[in-house]
Amino acid sequence: MRRYHAAVWDEPLVLEMGRPGRRGIVFDDVGPGVREAVGDPAELVPSNLRRNGRPELPELSEPEVLRHYLHLSQETLGMMGVSLFGTCTMKYNPRLAWELVARPEIAELHPDQDDETLQGVLELVHGLDLILRGLSGMDQFVFQPGGGAHAAFTHAVITRAYHASRGELAQRDEIVTTIQAHPCNAATAAAAGFKVVTLPLEENGYPSLEALRAAVSERTAALMVNNPDDMGIYNPEIDRWVE
Repeated sequence: MRRYHAAVWDEPLVLEMGRPGRRGIVFDDVGPGVREAVGDPAELVPSNLRRNGRPELPELSEPEVLRHYLHLSQETLGMMGVSLFGTCTMKYNPRLAWELVARPEIAELHPDQDDETLQGVLELVHGLDLILRGLSGMDQFVFQPGGGAHAAFTHAVITRAYHASRGELAQRDEIVTTIQAHPCNAATAAAAGFKVVTLPLEENGYPSLEALRAAVSERTAALMVNNPDDMGIYNPEIDRWVE
């Protein structure tokens, strides 16, 4: 595995740490009359949901917990600090871009503003649309989604609208995805009313072309995959998948 320029700790799992009896905060027992007033807390939990034994949780002091998660945070440093964003989020943007979008003319925009006050921003969005069309050969882009899962759901509902416009929605009711794809692929497809067909992995880390061929049928509405996927594995057969 490539060694990146970041802190590397030989950090155990939190479940492997601690010793019996260690505590971060010790709470006093309930005061006189409290239990009698509120009843037994165990009675608030349905009997079928109660544990028969104590959960196997690690017992650590507060400094141990802080040190452990500090080490983990140091191993997830991005370009400008801790990277806590999702897999679909840009990890680095030019600093000039940050300065521009932080200006009040941009940061304080509201979707209910009068269109006449938004012409500059709309021009930027339209210009980016034209650039992406030229790069991709696609017909049009939408900039409404606010994040990765929102974009996946937008894809699913556009797929639904497309097949509905052709009178084929009743037939094409399945979306194919893969088991290692981001969970939002399957979740948003289901939320849009589609049945989800999930392809299993082969030993090489991605589904086989044969599995895809077996899954695709006259019921297929779309294929939702990431390449490289969320585990960072690139599917070299993606061109054949598209065909």
